[in-house]
Amino acid sequence: MLAHPFHNSPASHLRLLLYLPNSLFISFVVYLCVCFFSYYFFTRKTKKKLMMFEHEHPLNLTNLWSEEENEDYEEDKEENEDEVDAKQDFRCLCSRCHEEINWFHRYYYSCSTCSDFSIHKFCAELPDRLEDICEAGHTLGFCLVNYYWNCSICNRFRKPRELLYRCNLCDFKVDANCAKKRLQKNIIYHPSHKHPLVRIPRQILDECDACGKEHKGIFYHCPTCASSYFIHSDCAFLPKKLQIQHTTNDIYSHIHPLTLAYSFPKTDIESKRYPRCRVCRHGFSSSSHLWLYKCEKCRYYTHLDCATSPDKMIKNYDDVEHPDLLHLPFPDPSYSLLKHLFFKESGSKTHEVSHQHPLILEDSRISYHDPTKRIELLCNGCLRPITSGPVYVCSNEEGEHCNFVLHEWCSRLPTELKDHPRHPRHPLILHSKVIGKFFGVFACRLCGLNCNGFAYCCVECDYYIDVNCAFLPKEITHNSHPNHLLTFDSDSYFSCHSDDFVIHLREALLIPETTTHKCDKHPMKLSYFPIENHMSDYFCEICEEDLNPEYTFYHCRECMQSMHTACAPSILRYETYAKDVEYGAYVHRYGLKAMVFVTRMVGAVSITR
Repeated sequence: MLAHPFHNSPASHLRLLLYLPNSLFISFVVYLCVCFFSYYFFTRKTKKKLMMFEHEHPLNLTNLWSEEENEDYEEDKEENEDEVDAKQDFRCLCSRCHEEINWFHRYYYSCSTCSDFSIHKFCAELPDRLEDICEAGHTLGFCLVNYYWNCSICNRFRKPRELLYRCNLCDFKVDANCAKKRLQKNIIYHPSHKHPLVRIPRQILDECDACGKEHKGIFYHCPTCASSYFIHSDCAFLPKKLQIQHTTNDIYSHIHPLTLAYSFPKTDIESKRYPRCRVCRHGFSSSSHLWLYKCEKCRYYTHLDCATSPDKMIKNYDDVEHPDLLHLPFPDPSYSLLKHLFFKESGSKTHEVSHQHPLILEDSRISYHDPTKRIELLCNGCLRPITSGPVYVCSNEEGEHCNFVLHEWCSRLPTELKDHPRHPRHPLILHSKVIGKFFGVFACRLCGLNCNGFAYCCVECDYYIDVNCAFLPKEITHNSHPNHLLTFDSDSYFSCHSDDFVIHLREALLIPETTTHKCDKHPMKLSYFPIENHMSDYFCEICEEDLNPEYTFYHCRECMQSMHTACAPSILRYETYAKDVEYGAYVHRYGLKAMVFVTRMVGAVSITR
């Protein structure tokens, strides 16, 4: 018989029910009252075995990180990878607090006899008594009751035989979950930090040290560190491995799972040649301390929120509202803005072109532009390659042969542009050669490139633009920034209003999706990032110099050959002409009889400011 301060029932004292002094697992004493209030005294437990009074079998302590701490783990890494992944995906419910047990909790107890009884380690180590939690200031003791009850803190409905803390004087009841929160016993062991992290029992608004964004909700923090480490619960339980196509609705995809990394050291950023995020196109220099997802095999990196926030991939325009939207880049060098606008346009007329000889429309007996055969044929109007007919050619066969050729659609260009948005004061007149310029060479006022083709001119203002830039669209889309509408601004850039992505009109309009190379039988495709499964360094097949895969370049996946976009137009001349370009640049070479003009374009396709 026992009189206990936690139970002052007038009916009876507590009666000894069971005593196991030298059990293999634990020694404990059980007292029971006729009112079914029971109280358990724990006296001893072994290192990895535990008896809980609400369960009849001994419990085993499990360490979910045990394989990762094994000395031989690195040697058998590939063999054990599936087993480790399975442990990282482990999920079950705690039988005391009814919350999830996962890999980040690291330790938990489970019953080897029953498959449905598991418990957090910190739940198993809850104290026998609670102080300063009862409204009346009483001490609460651990117990089980054989009736339905409600927690006095969260007011949740509880079933019989669920663990609770109870004050026998005022009947104040607290479930294990609320007790755990009050005691700040809900801890996780996170590989991103050397100390255990404790869950803050209430929602707060703070900046997450994992993603760098502000969140409102449940946070975990480190009470040990002087500068407290805060991680929002959404980031804390992110998967170790992630398929980005699953989180971005297949807008972005990668053949390998991305691995969660807890920092991107500046030395690694430098050695990787300053990589950019595959989603937002920003770098990592200012966020090297934040988490990221990466695939080292393919130099594939994404910011944490970019890989896990579907909102970033939502289309920011409606196709119905933009029926004539131009989608770039153009498929190959034969396409151009003028072809898009004037090729076989209904109702358009061919205008008389100023040339000293008559022009005839020709569709045969012409060797069209073909870099694989070292044949070059450029239009005298737009200076773009002529790859198919019909074309206008000079009919003069007497004396010196004239090499003048012209796209059929370039003959449809309007002779005058009124109220041009870039020069509304005066009309712009079409000239086949700019008067008063050496060899007709002028600097376009929009793209900044030198040109000696057709131009729209205002002689009074000394204002000249080439025919390609004269018809710039107000809005486009570009593969370098998918699903976003780009609007032309006053600085020769197309910009996205949803973020700070910009692309210069030269990169948008002059760099085609594919190009050809006489040393490669396959078309080379434009790439904006390093190639998947490409472990070796990159170098250009044309100039044989290093190539930075973080800037736009051409690549053949079959032959694993690459080249600078700057070298693409020099394919016909790479054996006899010196390369004079900047890395990541685009060169546009203008070919006329006995003369070649070379201009340089600085920058890559995707530019941010």
